[in-house]
Formats: sequence, structure tokens, C-alpha cells
Amino acid sequence: MIERTIITDKTLCCGCQACMKACPVGCITMMKDEEGFIYPVSSEHCIHCKKCEAVCPILNQPKSQIQDKIVYAGKSKKHSVWKASSSGGAFYEICNSWGESDTLYFGAVWDGLTVKHDCVEGIENIGPLQKSKYIYSDTNGSFSKIKNYLDQGRYVVFSGTPCQVAGLKNYLNRDYERLLTIDLVCHGVGSPDVFHNCISLLEKRYSGIIEKIEFRSKKECYDFDHLSLITINGKGIYIINDPYTQLFLSQACLRPSCGLNCQFRNINRQGDITIADFKGLVDVFPSLRGYKENYSTIIINTKKAFTILESLDSKMNLLKCEIEDIEKYNPLISGQSQFAVENQNREPFFKKYISDHEVAIEEFMSSEVEEYNPSIKRRIWNLLPFFIRHQIGR
Repeated sequence: MIERTIITDKTLCCGCQACMKACPVGCITMMKDEEGFIYPVSSEHCIHCKKCEAVCPILNQPKSQIQDKIVYAGKSKKHSVWKASSSGGAFYEICNSWGESDTLYFGAVWDGLTVKHDCVEGIENIGPLQKSKYIYSDTNGSFSKIKNYLDQGRYVVFSGTPCQVAGLKNYLNRDYERLLTIDLVCHGVGSPDVFHNCISLLEKRYSGIIEKIEFRSKKECYDFDHLSLITINGKGIYIINDPYTQLFLSQACLRPSCGLNCQFRNINRQGDITIADFKGLVDVFPSLRGYKENYSTIIINTKKAFTILESLDSKMNLLKCEIEDIEKYNPLISGQSQFAVENQNREPFFKKYISDHEVAIEEFMSSEVEEYNPSIKRRIWNLLPFFIRHQIGR
């Protein structure tokens, strides 16, 4: 059972909240610790049924429906879909290929400057679920809502980290034919409190209130892996090396169950489909050298996911590749990055962060924040047609 105090070994809790939703007497609540992450705590009303332990994805990792994986690099044929996505638009087009006009989609959304899981009905309303968030997303009662919809015979898509997908599968305790799950090649989830303190630093720098932020923004073309767009006092400013992104990429602000402790970084994925950015695109597909639109990784993991492949092929440019290509250029699909092994910043960062937030953030940033101001040469390059860029690239 969940102890009546905050969990002792925090590496064994991913914060999916499956335990809280499975408790038959509702005695489990989520409590935030000094790092900004939430953990389950039980009350004196606990009846020791151990249902919380039975649904925990870390204590009981669901068995994946293994089959020979089908792997693609993919990009939506609609430029508007690509533009509204972090990479190639795979999430949108997968959702658009599943179910009916009233399909329900669950995924991470912005609520102001907080990230939580929410639900929308119909593909025309899926916009808030698109784009990368990089912050721990509160599942916000999604598991019980999903069960209710599935029991009504509705089509549902759930998108989340592998541990969240595993938590949902344990909570449901059966495979629903009308549920499609999408997991991510996950870098980890960062602390919401650290994020808000990074926002405060940017507000000091720009002397205003930040209303929203967009990670990995696409401006003119995909110039940088991590170009952020902040809206401050109604004005959009593109910045490189925003403080939170730096801490996130260095794994300094990740949840204890992430990074080197993640139990879900393996090739046996939890979702029916796995999506990610496609790393090493021109190395795997040299003919795309000079191309200015990025692609998604799409991995078909189950027979259920295979059923939408024909529809997906009509909506996306799909380039078939091998799982080894993904493992080579995006090692987080099945293991730890070499950077994480060599640079274990998490413990020293939070030790300092707890005593002084601002000093810790500034000390563990590796680069200064810069505004994005492309040179004339870059602007001209961005305007060149693909075939000219391709010839120059060759």
C-alpha cells in the first residue's frame, strides 16, 4: 500500500496517479514536495486492499504486445499541420486516422503556464494537444474519464509518456478495442516549480509578464532544435537557450523516476504507436539534404496500430526505415544518453535550488539567453526553394 507519508524512494513513482484513481475508498491524495513534484499519500482510511500497488506501472510494468516493428520517418502532407506541430505532424495525423468524427483525444495541454492532461472531442479541436510541453503533466482524472468513455463504446486516443500509458493500461486492466495509445520517446518530465521560477527570471529580464511560452517554435524554417517563443505584454519574442530548456536538456530538473532511473526506456514500448522527432534525418535519407521541414519518427508497435497505416499513408509522406536507425540517432528509445551518464547534474542542482532558486538556475545554465535575430544570409537561405537548397547541400 502507499505509505501515509510521502513516498520514501521517489525513483519508484512516476506520478501517473493510477493508484489514486484505483483506490476504492478514495484515501489517496497527491502531495507536492520541495522539488515541485507530486507523490501519493494515503490517509487513515486505508483498508489495505493493495489495489494501489496492483496498478502501479513501476511495480507492475504491463507486458507489451510485441510484434515486428514497422518504422517510418513521416511528415504531414498539409503544411498547416506541420507548422502547428513540433516535428512532422505525426500526432495530429495519427489521431485523424483513428475512430470516428466524435473521437475523444486525451493529451497534455497548457492551462495558462501549467501543463495538465485534458480531453477534446473531434479532430478540429485537437490544436491545444499539439506541440511539445517538456513539463510534468498532471493526468487530471483522465484515467477514470477514459474508462467511462470506453465503456460507452466511444473511440479514444490517449497520448503521454510511456509510464503514463503503462499506468492507464494497469488502471483499465483490459484491452479496449476502441482505445489507441501513443507513447513518446521521452527525455523525462521536468519540475513545474522549476519552470515557473525560470519564467520569473525571464520576466525580470524583459520587465513584463509572460503570458505564454511555446517550446521548439518554428520560425521561417526549423533553424534550431530549441527555439522558444515567449509572449510578454502581448508581444512575441523568439529566444534561444531559454533557462528552463537548458535545465531540462541537461536533465538537471527531471523527476527522480526519469533520466538514469527510468524503467521504460526500452524497445518494448507501452503505446500502440511510438512517436518522436526524427533524429539524423539526412544521414538516414541523404536525398533530403537541404530540405527545410523536419520529420517525425513513427513506430507501429501493435496489430491495432497497423490497422490505421493505410489511412496514415494517405495523409503523410512516409519513408520506411529500420528500428536500428532510430536507436542510433535517438538512443533514448532504448537506453540512456551518454550525456546523462557523464553529466549527473540533478542532485547538485536541486540541493542548491531548494536553498536559493534563482542562484541555482543561473549557476546550472550553460549558455546565456539570446534573442533570435537571423542574419540576412540566413533570411535569404530560408526563402530559397527546396531544390536549390538541395543542390547547395549536395
